[in-house]
Amino acid sequence: MKRKVAIFVDAGFFIRLFTKKIDPEMKMSPEKLAKEMWRYWVRHVDRHNGEELYRIYFYDCPPLMNKVQHPITGKEINFANSDITKYKTALHQSLIHQPYVACRMGELSVDTKTDWGFIRSDSIHSFKKLIKGEVSIEKINPDNVSLKPKQKGVDMKLGIDITSVVLKKLANKIILISGDSDFVPAAKLARVEGAHFILDAMGRDVKGDLAEHIDGLKTFIHSHKTE
Repeated sequence: MKRKVAIFVDAGFFIRLFTKKIDPEMKMSPEKLAKEMWRYWVRHVDRHNGEELYRIYFYDCPPLMNKVQHPITGKEINFANSDITKYKTALHQSLIHQPYVACRMGELSVDTKTDWGFIRSDSIHSFKKLIKGEVSIEKINPDNVSLKPKQKGVDMKLGIDITSVVLKKLANKIILISGDSDFVPAAKLARVEGAHFILDAMGRDVKGDLAEHIDGLKTFIHSHKTE
């Protein structure tokens, strides 16, 4: 029986490691990045041995469009006008036009009362002093404070789609590009149903139950070169 391949991409995990490898200075256009991402994904399809690509599922969230108030400066921040939002939107549009790609979007949830956090290591010391009352909030660099939204619905959609593809026999080889152990139930079901389940952890160590419920590890991150 000819093997059909379905590829499932955890965008947050993949983009971070992929761009670190091929575009560390973030100079690549979103159109170029989309093409390079697609080229990487299809390397998992062994056409020389008769494999066919069924579909590439890409799981991400649209960028923030909120207007929020900075907790230190009090100034309004309009995320819809940020360079990151414009880049991410263009990237998603470019991916939609790549062959066989289906973009599956969750949503970003923010609570401006609880989701502001320190993300740079050089700000941790100042944060601890602030908590102890040793420094005033005016001593905190506003640039070190960032809104950290939470993803909603992405992991659930990914797990459901793997289950659906396997049960409907749409593909019999599953490629998961992620490092998240939350996908263990989907991996177990896929193998029980006779599908071949391969994990691409982008060179990262795989720990816990996920390592026990896959048929193999395969990555191209160390050999991928841009065109």
